[in-house]
Amino acid sequence: MKKIIKRTSLFLLEFFTVMLILSTLLFFIKVGISRYHLIISFVITCIIEFFFHKKDTKKEYAKFILISLGIIVLSTLVSTYLFDRSSDGNTYHKDAIGVMKEGFNPVYEESYDFIVKRDGNDDYSQYNIWTDHYAKANWILESNFYALTNNIESAKAVNFISMYIAFGVLFTVLISKLSLLKTSMLSLIAVVNPVTGAQLLTFYNDQLVYFYLIIAVSMLIKLDKNIKHGTSWYIYIMSFIILSNMKFNGMGYLMVFSFLFVCRYLYKAFKSKNLLFEFKRLCLIFIPLFIVSFLIIGFPTYVKNTLDHNNPVFPLYDPNGEDIITLQQPEDFVNKTPIEKLFIGTFSKVTNLRYDRNKTELKVPFFIYKEEIVPACSFDLRIGGWGILYSGLLIVSIIILIVMYKKYKKESFILYTLGITTILLLVMSESWWARYTPHFYFFILLGLYILYKYNKDKIFNIIFTILILGNTALPFFGNTIYTLKNSITINNKLNSLKGTEIVINNHSAYGALYNLKDYNIKFTSNDNIEGNELYYSWITYVKKD
Repeated sequence: MKKIIKRTSLFLLEFFTVMLILSTLLFFIKVGISRYHLIISFVITCIIEFFFHKKDTKKEYAKFILISLGIIVLSTLVSTYLFDRSSDGNTYHKDAIGVMKEGFNPVYEESYDFIVKRDGNDDYSQYNIWTDHYAKANWILESNFYALTNNIESAKAVNFISMYIAFGVLFTVLISKLSLLKTSMLSLIAVVNPVTGAQLLTFYNDQLVYFYLIIAVSMLIKLDKNIKHGTSWYIYIMSFIILSNMKFNGMGYLMVFSFLFVCRYLYKAFKSKNLLFEFKRLCLIFIPLFIVSFLIIGFPTYVKNTLDHNNPVFPLYDPNGEDIITLQQPEDFVNKTPIEKLFIGTFSKVTNLRYDRNKTELKVPFFIYKEEIVPACSFDLRIGGWGILYSGLLIVSIIILIVMYKKYKKESFILYTLGITTILLLVMSESWWARYTPHFYFFILLGLYILYKYNKDKIFNIIFTILILGNTALPFFGNTIYTLKNSITINNKLNSLKGTEIVINNHSAYGALYNLKDYNIKFTSNDNIEGNELYYSWITYVKKD
C-alpha cells in the first residue's frame, strides 16, 4: 500500500508536469490543444517511469501504471456528471478552458481576437482580460481533459487528481514519522479542509494552489534535513513549475517560502564551511527552473504581461488594472489595517459578504450559530472562511505549539514554517479572505502533527481530530449534496434541450455556454428576453420557433 501510494502520486505529478510543458511548447509552434495531448503525455510519463524504475518487474510496472490510469479515468467520469454551479467557474474559468480547447493559442493571440474570429462578433468576450493575463496552468491541464471528452465538466478531474497527488506526497513524507493510521488521517485532513472541500466540485483554483503549495513546502522541509535528496528536489521542481503558473498569489507564496528556506540552507552551509559549494548547487537548480517556469511555461502570462503592460502580474497591483477586492469586502474593512482585517475575518461569525455587506460580528470560539450554517457551505466564503470552528481550532493549535515546545523543539522546521506563514499573513492586506491564504491552515496541520507524534493522551488527540473533521464536514458535505442534487436537474434540462435551438439571456455566464455546446444545443443571445430558468435563476431562455 505504501509503495502504491508513493509511486502513483509521483506518476500523476509527472503526468501533469509533462502535459503542461508539452502543451505550452506546442503553443510555440502554433499547435493548439487537441484530444491527443493527454494521451501522448500519459505515454511519455510511462516512458519516464520505465527509465526511473528499471528494477521493477513487468508486473510491478504494469500495476502502478494501471492504478494511475484508473485514478485518471475515475476522476474524469465522476467530474463529467457533476456540474459546477459556482459563479467564477461559469464565467471566466470555463470560458478560458473552452477557448483553449477550441484552438485559442495564448502565446500568439488575444482571446478577444480569437472569439471574434470564431463567432464573427464579440458577444461572448467579456472575460478576456482574465483569460489573457492570468496564470494559465490549471486551464491548460483542464482543457486537455475537455478536448479528450468533449464535456467541459470532465476537466474538474484535475481537482481530484491533484488532491490525490497531495495526499500521496504527504503520506510518503509522514509515514516515516507516524503510524499508518495517524499518517493516513493527517494526510486526509491536510487535503480535505473547508476550502478544498467547498471547491472540489468547482473550477475555482484556490484549492489547486493549496495542494501544490503544501507539496512544495513539504519538500522544502524534507530538503532541510537532506539537501542532497534527489527525489525531493524532483517533486519540488515539478510542483514549482505547476504552481508558479497557476495563480499569482500562489506564485508569490511559493517564492517567499522557497527564498526563506534557501536562506536557511545557505546558513547551514555557512556554519559547516560549505557555503560556496551549496550556493553553486542551488544556482544550478534554480536558474534553469526559473527559466522554464517563468520564461517558457510562463511566457503567455508573465512575459506577455511585461511586454504589453510593464507588469508581469497585470491586471493586479497595477494602477490601470482591475480592483477585485474593494467591492468584495465589508464596508467596515475600508479603513482597517491588514492585521485588524485578519483578526475580524478569523474570529467573527461565518458570513458571506455577497449577501450581507455590513455585518461582521465577533463570536465565542467553538460556538455555532444558526445563521452561520448556510453561509458555511459557500464556494467562496469570506468572513470565517476556514470554517465555523476554525477560530477555536487555531487557539488550541497555538496553545499546543507553546505548551509542547520542549518536546518538538529539535524539529526546528515547525516554527520556521509557521514563522514564514505568520509573516505572509501579516504582510498581505487580504489575508482575511480564506481562499487567498492556503498557508493559514498550516497552524492546524502542524498542531495536529505535534499531538500525533508527542502527545500520549489519546482522548485529547481524538477530540481534536474530531473537531477538525467536523469543521470540514459542513462545507464538504454541504457542497457535495448541493452539487449532486443540482447536477441531476441540470443534466435533465440539458438533455431535454439536446438538438434544439434556443435564445438565451445569460447575463455574462459565458463559461456555462460550453455546456450547451457539449449537449449540441444551438443558441443565440438576447439580454432582454425572459423565459425558463437554465442553470441559475438569472440565466433564462426560450426555444426558437
